[in-house]
Amino acid sequence: MRDLSLMTWKEIKEVDKENSIVFVVMAPIEEHGWCLPLATDLIEGEAWSKGAMEEIEKHIPAECFYLPTFPIAAASVNEFYGSIHFSMKTTYEVGYEILESLRFMGFKNMVIIASHADPDHQIAVKKAVKRINKKYGVCAISPMGSIFMGEGTEEPDELKKLEKEYGNDFHAGWVETSSLLDIDESYVRDGYKNLPDSNITDKDMISKKKQLSAMGGYGHMGMPRFASKEVGEMLNRNCVESICDAVIKFYNRDGYEKYDDYFLYKILPLHIRFIRIFGRVKRRMVSE
Repeated sequence: MRDLSLMTWKEIKEVDKENSIVFVVMAPIEEHGWCLPLATDLIEGEAWSKGAMEEIEKHIPAECFYLPTFPIAAASVNEFYGSIHFSMKTTYEVGYEILESLRFMGFKNMVIIASHADPDHQIAVKKAVKRINKKYGVCAISPMGSIFMGEGTEEPDELKKLEKEYGNDFHAGWVETSSLLDIDESYVRDGYKNLPDSNITDKDMISKKKQLSAMGGYGHMGMPRFASKEVGEMLNRNCVESICDAVIKFYNRDGYEKYDDYFLYKILPLHIRFIRIFGRVKRRMVSE
């Protein structure tokens, strides 16, 4: 794998574009509770991408490239210190222009790793991918929305058990804390085992008011106390395997469609923030 930003224009010109795959990570700088850094989604996206690229190059005759991570993402909750979010429209436009720039260089296999599960972000990125594919033929995919919703390679039984027992773990809970413990445990602050559980249903996740209520003065939605490095290793491995499966199938243009079908994209009310009057990020001073 190679970092495109460290190459010269002449070196990029000489790349075999037919047999190349370019990864782009788009994720936010945002609060992740008391024990995880603002860059949590960026860190995960970079780790998953590089893990996937390493495996992909072992299995197909393609060379993988990547760009520096873009800290640009849409989100529905902004009322915490450290969160920097963009509108869905801005996220969509940036995603599209990144893809179009790469397409103009001749690349035909582009992957956006949108490592932030908020539907606002996934829909904005998916919209950019749909537009680029419509205009230039199929050349890009954004598989994370589908992977976050359960598509991908089969999970280990232990993960299935955890998700069944403690499934409503949406933000900075045991899932993300475990993931970062595996990637680099120095990112995780002490005390996560002592944080209180924050309970919210998937149905209530559509309400910003209920999300903020669940976050309270902590910022997480879930149960960080169940996190472990061992669980993180399983989570990250499964995510890397799912990305590999999606990208290899996309590269071969065979069987990738399930990763290209993010079912929340079909819910029209979730697109309302593309309308200017509704789409502006409503920032406010965070509480002291």
